[in-house]
Amino acid sequence: MELKECTTRRAQAAAEIVDREKLKGGDRVTHSLSDGLTTLRNALYKRLHDDFELIVGTDSMIIVPASSRRTENLAKVEIEIYQIAVGTGHAVEFGYVSDVDWCNDWLTYLRLGDGVSQEHARRRLGEYLEITPADRRLHFTNVLTRALREASQAPLVLFRLFPLSVRIATSIAFADHVTAADLRNQQLNILPAIADCHHCHGRLLDNEETCDFCGNPVWTHKWLTAVD
Repeated sequence: MELKECTTRRAQAAAEIVDREKLKGGDRVTHSLSDGLTTLRNALYKRLHDDFELIVGTDSMIIVPASSRRTENLAKVEIEIYQIAVGTGHAVEFGYVSDVDWCNDWLTYLRLGDGVSQEHARRRLGEYLEITPADRRLHFTNVLTRALREASQAPLVLFRLFPLSVRIATSIAFADHVTAADLRNQQLNILPAIADCHHCHGRLLDNEETCDFCGNPVWTHKWLTAVD
């Protein structure tokens, strides 16, 4: 994504949410949300691809060649579409925005612009928005595995934690830190070891932050499979 294109799109999205939702701080919300979703997208791809050697061992790497740039782009688009579905549902559920269709279109423009097939994005989003969150997560896992074979080797707990991280990023962008904290508690119930990191202690991070030690808000394979 070209920096100029990204900056222009963010500015237009910020202006639209201010006009549509009469939202104060629309520029801050837009930048925070976009930063958060970019961080999550890149971190999830890193967990699935760059951590793959740790999952299967170097002797098995020949069975799945290193992903090409095209494969990486396809995987990241699928991650973006899933994030849009999760973020839209969360923003409407908690009243950050008033209309699901508008939010879906707004977030799709903010994250994807005109860089991918809009027909593909609309079809995939339609699939996600018509099913339950649990079925959505399973569908996403299957879609991502087809786009990136390494994803089949990831610990399943990663796919339970990830949508909660998307919801946290959305709440933080809209300055709803109470809901964000509740969602982090849900993640702690799933993986209590999150709180054991001596660097971040499992705390909520700003949307552009990550923990270099454990990977928070998308934890490393080593952390996901640690045994007390």
